[in-house]
Amino acid sequence: MDSIIKINVERDGRQSRLKESYHNAPYKLTHYGSPRAQDHLEMIIMSASPGIMDKDSLVIDVHVKENAHLKLFTQSFNKLHPMKEGASQETKVLLDKDSVFNYVPHPVTPFKDSIFKTVNTIHVNDGATLIWGDIISAGRVHRDEVFAFRKLHSITRIYQDGKLLVTDNQCLLPQEQPVSDLLFFEGYTHQATLIYCGPFAKLMKGEMDEILTMEYEDVSFGFTECAENTLLLRAVGTDGELLYNFLTMLAQMCWVFTQDQLVTKAEETAGIVAETAPKETASKMVDAKEAVKKKTIAKGKKAVKKTVEQRTVSKKAV
Repeated sequence: MDSIIKINVERDGRQSRLKESYHNAPYKLTHYGSPRAQDHLEMIIMSASPGIMDKDSLVIDVHVKENAHLKLFTQSFNKLHPMKEGASQETKVLLDKDSVFNYVPHPVTPFKDSIFKTVNTIHVNDGATLIWGDIISAGRVHRDEVFAFRKLHSITRIYQDGKLLVTDNQCLLPQEQPVSDLLFFEGYTHQATLIYCGPFAKLMKGEMDEILTMEYEDVSFGFTECAENTLLLRAVGTDGELLYNFLTMLAQMCWVFTQDQLVTKAEETAGIVAETAPKETASKMVDAKEAVKKKTIAKGKKAVKKTVEQRTVSKKAV
């Protein structure tokens, strides 16, 4: 089945609104909670299908216009059923000037004999911010289908102002590659990727350096500046739900940090900066910003620890 999901988001006053959308069976696009509960827009992709079947094709087209902010969610794990020919998914994202887009979908779970290719093409324009995640599973671990799929190929290309910035190309062929060994999954069953791309990436790197300082049981990770104004975090684990919670928590940290930076930038643009304010006002502003930073770091550390230490009460097949 060929399916399409289109999202067009615009800024209307203080709020970001859904101006145009389209979806067809088995997918549905709807608001995630109340559309007026916050200034940014939150949407969720839902599906009436038990998963992706052989010969299925899905195209997701997202356009976030100037100064608009969008959070996009998924309903559940993306299950890939057994196939003979394979299925595909193409995601196209266009972020206009000073827009913000956050998308961390649930893990991809390939069943035995599944074949899947996903291509993500993202264009980030002047001042826009991208918070992008994905999680790959080895299969239904508790049904002894670890790396029993035939092929899983994931390509992500990020362009900044028309120039190729990042390419992340992963092709897993368990029947031909030692995917469980060194330099591949090395005994882990899930791999997560988080990409933060935007004008505040260097500042966000500093925040991560302060917050992500400890080691966590069942989750191993590392992060670096992989390109100009771009951070990349990789994490591996053995629990899809735990890793998803870990990644969404980090994405939320990036989102809150970006919003704070945008407020500061707006104040500076309006001329409300410490250098031009009276000395007493300037001092209060500096103290306030320092307090906010300390509070953000403290909350981040607490959230990270809480997320990665939680345990699933009953193991489910993922």
